[in-house]
Amino acid sequence: MTTSRGRTAQRVLATYETVFAAAALAGGICLMVGAPGFRLPLSVLVPLGLSSWALPGLALVLAIGGTLSWAALAAWRGDPEAHWFGYAASVVLCGWLAIQFVVLGFREPVQWVTLALAVLLVLLSRLAQRAVPS
Repeated sequence: MTTSRGRTAQRVLATYETVFAAAALAGGICLMVGAPGFRLPLSVLVPLGLSSWALPGLALVLAIGGTLSWAALAAWRGDPEAHWFGYAASVVLCGWLAIQFVVLGFREPVQWVTLALAVLLVLLSRLAQRAVPS
């Protein structure tokens, strides 16, 4: 049985994951269409054999948006193991950031913000884990 504290912790986690997934979706689409503020130099993609930001944008939508949506769905359903989905999404997110750091370097402030958001995801997942009895 989930306690009131447990339900609240899962709702907070689910809300955070939902907003984060929506941001990944929006960011990925903006990369794909080359929206203002999302036009990064194509020279960065040359080592990867890419000539546009469409594939990285699609990868952002699927890899980050997808795992966060999956995690949010588990938390919204009240799954007592939802915190593990949050941890999994944070691992995927950190892998995404590691690839960015290798390809782009530490050049964009959004990378540091995303890293902080990943840490917050881990903390909220831990909160849900402690609040919901297994």
